[in-house]
Formats: sequence, structure tokens, C-alpha cells
Amino acid sequence: EEMIKHFIKKVHRKTLANPRILICVPTGSTPVERKAIQDSALAAGARRVQLIEEPIAAAIGAGLPISEATGSMVVDIGGGTTEIAVLSLGGIVKDKSIKVAGDIFTSDIRYFMRQNHNLVIGERSAERIKIEVGAALENLEETDKELPPNWEVQGRDQTTGKPKAVEVSYKEIARALDTSIKQIEDAIMQALAMTPPELAAD
Repeated sequence: EEMIKHFIKKVHRKTLANPRILICVPTGSTPVERKAIQDSALAAGARRVQLIEEPIAAAIGAGLPISEATGSMVVDIGGGTTEIAVLSLGGIVKDKSIKVAGDIFTSDIRYFMRQNHNLVIGERSAERIKIEVGAALENLEETDKELPPNWEVQGRDQTTGKPKAVEVSYKEIARALDTSIKQIEDAIMQALAMTPPELAAD
């Protein structure tokens, strides 16, 4: 509730406002959770609150033709969850949600640095590596995209406790994220397996 109040104030700095608010919710959220979100927004000063499922909002933002009869798939990797949805005719046909996402990627990188470089790094450093060097594939040379630069990582030697710096490449970070990426790939395949064949073909 306090966070919503903060955002309302940030948007309407100089006016007293009771805005209409649209809030994204995970596909797996329960009616009780959705009611709690609506109540919090109303208590924070909203005049009217509408909820939209995260994959639909992501699809609209990406310009996908979700109102058409063809099928579209959205994979929305957030902080705590990855939302996978097949959309058609303005709604969700099949969806899958797993608790493997950005926060897990950050933990994967910290674990990889300890195991492979004997280096203890903080969450902020791992987050920077994820953003600056992160990759899901080890063979980006085969694509036309610009390769992420190598990154010098500052940390503490796990054995001696002394400051230490190592350089990491996108190939290493792809290896660090491999298990989590495979879990997301498996969830995508499960969502496709549940999708009617005519939409899965799209």
C-alpha cells in the first residue's frame, strides 16, 4: 500500500489525484491475492483499480497480435517468477509459471564464481554481471549480435579472505545459468504440449 502511494505521488507530484490504476498480476495468483492487491491500491488512493495478467501486458507492450485468432507465446522472465503463456483472441489459452527467474540467475552467478574462481562476490556484483555479461548461449559468435564484453569482477578470495579480481566472459556466465535456463526451456515445452495443435503450430 505504501509503495503504491509512493508511485501515485511520483506520477502526480503537484496535484491531489485519485487516479485509475492498472496493475499487472501473475497468472497463478489466487482470487484472494488479487482482491488484496485491489484493496491495497484503493486504500492507497486509487479511484478505480483494474488487474491485467502479466503475460497479456507483456504481449501488448511487445506489439503481438493477441486479439487475432493466431497463437502467440510470451515468456516473461521477472525477478521471482517466469510466466509463460500462449495467447489468442485476447486471452490466455495455456499458461505455466515457475519460480526460476532473475533472482535465481543472480544466485547461480554467485555460486559459479565461488565454485570456479574461488571468489566470493556480493549480490550487487552478481546483478551487474548478469546485466552486462549475461547470456543464455555459449555460442553467440554464430549470431549477428554484438558480443557482451568480458567483465572484471572484484571480490574476496574464499580461502585467504583477501581482495581478488578475475575476468569473466559471456561463455562462463552462460554455463553458470545453464541449469536454470534448461528449467525455463522445459516449462516452455510443457506449455506447448498443453496447447491445441493449431495454435502450437503458429
